[in-house]
Amino acid sequence: MRRRGLAVAGVLAGLGLLSGCSPAALSLSAVWLGTDGQPVVAVRPCDGDHATHLNLSSWAEDAYIEDKKNGGVVANPSSTASPGQVNTRWWVGSGVEVGRTTFPLFSPPSAWRTQKTGEQRLLPGRSYSLHFMGARQSWDPYDGYLSFSAADLASLRPGQAWADGRAMSRAAFDDLVDDQC
Repeated sequence: MRRRGLAVAGVLAGLGLLSGCSPAALSLSAVWLGTDGQPVVAVRPCDGDHATHLNLSSWAEDAYIEDKKNGGVVANPSSTASPGQVNTRWWVGSGVEVGRTTFPLFSPPSAWRTQKTGEQRLLPGRSYSLHFMGARQSWDPYDGYLSFSAADLASLRPGQAWADGRAMSRAAFDDLVDDQC
C-alpha cells in the first residue's frame, strides 16, 4: 500500500511539472552585417520543422533592466523611454510556415505577407528581438529567440554572426543549432 501511495505521488508530481512547463527557448537565429552593411538574419528551425509567428521588435536599450531578485526583466523606472514604445516592428501573418532561410532583416520575403510598423532600419540605442515559434512534433514546441543591438553588430568581425547573446563564427552558429535541436 505504501508503494502504491509513493507511485501515485510520483506520477502526480510528474504531471504537475509537465503541466507547468513553457516551450523551450532556443538560439535558432543569428544576425550579421551583409556586404552592403545591412543586417542579414538566418532563421533555423530544427530539421524537418517550420517556424511560425515570426516577429521583430525594438525598444530603447535602457527601457528594461534585469530583475535580479525575481529573475527576468522589468521596466526601468529611471529610463526616459517608454517600455512600450516600439520604433521598428514587423510580424508575419498567420498561416505562413517558414523553413530554414536567410534574408535581409528589414526586408522579409514578400510572400510572407509581413505587416510592418515604424522605421525599417537599424537604429542606435535600440535593442532588437526576433522571435518565432516552432515544434519538433506537435507535442514538443519551442521558441526561437535572438536579441541584439546595433552596437553588437558593429562589434562583429568579418565572417562572424551574433547569436545566443554573443559573437561567433557562422560555422559555430550552425553547430549551436545542431546542439539545440
